[in-house]
Amino acid sequence: MNHSIHLQPDELSRLVVQAAANAQSEGFWSGPGTAAEDAGRHLVRVLGLLLGGDDHVDTREMNLFAQVHAAATGEHLAHDELLASVEESVAIADDPERVEEFLTTTPPFLRAVIAMDRSRGTRNAEQVVTAIGGLALALLAADGKAEPEEDAVFTTHLEHLRREIGSIGNEAAG
Repeated sequence: MNHSIHLQPDELSRLVVQAAANAQSEGFWSGPGTAAEDAGRHLVRVLGLLLGGDDHVDTREMNLFAQVHAAATGEHLAHDELLASVEESVAIADDPERVEEFLTTTPPFLRAVIAMDRSRGTRNAEQVVTAIGGLALALLAADGKAEPEEDAVFTTHLEHLRREIGSIGNEAAG
């Protein structure tokens, strides 16, 4: 068993997807497809938005994105296919309302994990959001540049997800 607190991007990605799969297997998923697919899509979309948000794709960023994409979706894509995925994610940034909606909406897979946590008294959703935050920070640090747009995407989305998780404790106390 690995007791390291230094998880690799692929491990963090699999943690997110596994939590979604667990929520589905426990009966908390009612969406189309699988919860794991939804988690993978969400990771790819949010990290793609961060990666391409500064209009520059660094090799280190792309290598990290490839690891995350493969771990989250099971697909090993060529560079051009990964770049197309990033461009698809960045396309939502062209519409301020659309990007705001994406960043402030709780993905369905996370709703299922939150429901599972409420039912079982577990804290998987916190681990999921922490993993997403770790992946986002790793991607932001990969090119060594800090852009205000990237920071805004990161903080807006993570703060929203943390508020959603905070509602678990508030509902349990209420």
